[in-house]
Amino acid sequence: MPIFKVPGSLGVNVPGPNGFGRDPFYFNGIHQAPSCGSNGGCDPYQPHHMAHKQSPLDAPDWDGVVNICYDVKGRRFGELMMSLRDSAISYAQDRRDELSRWDEISKGRTQKWFNSSDGEIRDYLLRVLDSVIRVLKSLTPENFEYDTQENSVRSGCLPGQGMVLTGVLAAVCPTDILAHRIAINMGFFELPKMGYSYGGTEFGQKDSQLLTLIHEVTHFYDVAGSIDSFNGVFNAAKNFSDAKAKMNADGLAAYILGID
Repeated sequence: MPIFKVPGSLGVNVPGPNGFGRDPFYFNGIHQAPSCGSNGGCDPYQPHHMAHKQSPLDAPDWDGVVNICYDVKGRRFGELMMSLRDSAISYAQDRRDELSRWDEISKGRTQKWFNSSDGEIRDYLLRVLDSVIRVLKSLTPENFEYDTQENSVRSGCLPGQGMVLTGVLAAVCPTDILAHRIAINMGFFELPKMGYSYGGTEFGQKDSQLLTLIHEVTHFYDVAGSIDSFNGVFNAAKNFSDAKAKMNADGLAAYILGID
């Protein structure tokens, strides 16, 4: 089975909400999760070669930061992810309706993110959006699990050879098109839920739990088989004219959310 490996440098030390980086939780070659307090349920980071969402930013300081560790198999986390799923479906349907109208607004948005406003990009995005909506609608709390070596293998991807990835928010095995399992890392809990700009209801360019969910769904081979050529919304927007833009996960997620 092929290994899906994200290009680019690894091992970026992204600090947690307490300001510490990797060292306080790094023991015996494994990046250990910090204590979870009363919620419990945190597993250590484990090496993997799954398609993953990596934040290019430092610890967030914007709206709605979640600084507690949910039990990924607990009720609170399930409620959070179902809320995010429903929001993601709504935005994906908005983009699909926009493409159906194929007016100047719709063409301008595809031009902004993919350097094209012709019928080919429209047809491509319609297929992607239909697949995104289909997979999102199928998700339940059972689709989410800890990002561990064991879960990586179970989903169909090979584990890494001792490489510990830091700054990883979530991960999937793109070939896992039957179960659509999404692995969650500790960094996910440090993100704002929606990623609105401070004091407003418009999306900013920083990572969020909502953008991360959509990003991961696009990685599946039965959705878009997206890649991580340009990590972060800012980098995706800057490279909109690159031939790989329409396959870039953060660009697709930002397009779906209508980020301007």
